[in-house]
Amino acid sequence: MDDLSRNLERLGEAVSDVADRAARPDDLAEARERWQLGSRARRPGSASRRPALLAAAAACLVAAFAVLSVLHRGDRVSFVVGSPPARGDVGAWVAANGEAPLTMRFSEGTSFTLTPGARVRVTGTTRRGATILLERGTVGAAVVHTGSDTQWNLQAGPFEVHVTGTAFDASWDPTGEVFTLAMREGVVVVQGPLLQPGREIRAGEQLRVSVRDGSLELRAGSSDRPAAPPATTSNGSSPETPAAAPGPTAPAPPEGASASPAAPARSVAVGAQPSDDGAASGAKPRAPAEAGAEPTWRDLAAAGKYGEALAAAERAGFAQEIERASSQDLVLLADAARYGAKPGLARQALLAQRRRFGVRGASAFVLGKIAADQQGAAADAVRWFETYLSEEPNGALAEQALGRILELKRGDAAAARATAERYLARYPHGAHAALARSLLPP
Repeated sequence: MDDLSRNLERLGEAVSDVADRAARPDDLAEARERWQLGSRARRPGSASRRPALLAAAAACLVAAFAVLSVLHRGDRVSFVVGSPPARGDVGAWVAANGEAPLTMRFSEGTSFTLTPGARVRVTGTTRRGATILLERGTVGAAVVHTGSDTQWNLQAGPFEVHVTGTAFDASWDPTGEVFTLAMREGVVVVQGPLLQPGREIRAGEQLRVSVRDGSLELRAGSSDRPAAPPATTSNGSSPETPAAAPGPTAPAPPEGASASPAAPARSVAVGAQPSDDGAASGAKPRAPAEAGAEPTWRDLAAAGKYGEALAAAERAGFAQEIERASSQDLVLLADAARYGAKPGLARQALLAQRRRFGVRGASAFVLGKIAADQQGAAADAVRWFETYLSEEPNGALAEQALGRILELKRGDAAAARATAERYLARYPHGAHAALARSLLPP
């Protein structure tokens, strides 16, 4: 509820209270009796002034309420839920608990249809649109474009979809930390992990982002529009999946979607900051090796042949390579080592990148993942996730980093409680919120 709404509500309560006090016959009779019994003890004129002041206050409140109501009229869209329609309330959870879809219809024509199992909450409304929080499941949106200032936002975990007028299906799996978006009409801009500072998704395209795996897929539609290069981050490391890594097939659009036939999916990764030679990691494809020439570890890594790439780098001298490679190439080398099952070498490459190029942020996150997922070093993992949070406290991976710390500390009751409180203070509806609450005393 916005400030104006709260003020209107308080003003309405005050007007009602004043009106009740002035209109209730019992109160008036009681006041008249008290006045008759004690009029001599009252200061002359005080009793006669009180009804006048009360009436004046009531008149002022009514006038103020009328003015604010006029100013507020038409300021916010309203909505109803289900059939027969019931009035929807801002802040209340809406869940499709049965076997049939559930539809929210807004006053200007926009609708959001929840598939069974989906749960959403309208967190705010304006005259231009509303903000919808998708806690879990799939929703189908049909947003009406009413003007240049139309503004709707869908939030799902760490992702946000900015909408003006379009139709799409979005889903969020908080357990697997997977977000999908299938565009039917129009254009949206999606922000979140692996998508900073934002990515435009057009009709017919399907997006799938796995926060946990750090993979991103963009499946192009019948327009055959190629997937755009991923946005660059403020650090020099790919948080998760290497640029050429073959990803799982993008899922079919949710039931009811009418996405166009799609081209094969391609999996992409977050790019890096410009390297020492000015190139942005992931933004410029590497030229293939000349015919007949033996491919370098760079060529092999760029092609997703990580085991071969790592073997070639070791033949060339791994220690020497990490000292002469560019920041961009160190990302490739770290990815080759990670996916080539040699986490120790991946760690060396990332540490060299941080030391030589001053790279911060996501490189620390990846070092935390290596320690936690491949080396079984929980304390080291926590240290690196905390390093990421200190370097990018509001970064795209901040919620995930704090969630991983929570997972790693849950064996220590006191540390887990402190981390759970810290997590919920920042992300009360985050992907790890249920785990955090389970670690707090009842």
